[in-house]
Amino acid sequence: MRILALSDIHGKFFRLDGIMKKSDPVDVVVVAGDLTHGGPPENAVRSISELKHFCKNVLCVAGNWDTPEVKEAIGHYAVDLEETPKIYGNTEFMGLGGSNPTGNSTPNEYTEEQLAYKLDVLLSHTPPQRTVLVTHTPPQNTLDMTPKGAAGSPALRSALDRVDVIICGHIHAARGKIKDGAWIINPGYAADGQAAVIDLDTMDIIWIDSVV
Repeated sequence: MRILALSDIHGKFFRLDGIMKKSDPVDVVVVAGDLTHGGPPENAVRSISELKHFCKNVLCVAGNWDTPEVKEAIGHYAVDLEETPKIYGNTEFMGLGGSNPTGNSTPNEYTEEQLAYKLDVLLSHTPPQRTVLVTHTPPQNTLDMTPKGAAGSPALRSALDRVDVIICGHIHAARGKIKDGAWIINPGYAADGQAAVIDLDTMDIIWIDSVV
């Protein structure tokens, strides 16, 4: 199974055309949050519409900058994985939107206790052969380094032995792929034309840079 993964569009839907032109055909598109920068919902709808012309299966979570109105729009025009996990073949996609506290009072933040509860609910059933968790925030001490230190979630770190793959974003400069129990992948900053095509069967990645 091949997926196009992207995160942190921040309303710059005009970057998606270049990303899609550089992508191979895929089975699923995954967006790991921050479709907008505080709204409006129309920007999220425009991004989803562009992506649906490329692949009909568009799965999203809301990011910390996505307002309740944006989250509602995601659920109307795509699949909000936080509300509706999806199974394709032997793979279940599930989601955890928002972020742990950023210190900036962005619209969609949760305490670590809230994130841990949400994760327990998500992971309380027996999954199929392979589980992909789409989050906005990375697990703590993975792809989460900022000038002020690690910004990831301890609650998500505790889930690294409970899923196979985590696709995240949030930390724009922390693009990469690492193995730490689960595979953790940050496809890069879509607002700058970055994304990734992931082969879930081999875990090979094609990094997309559509703006040079």
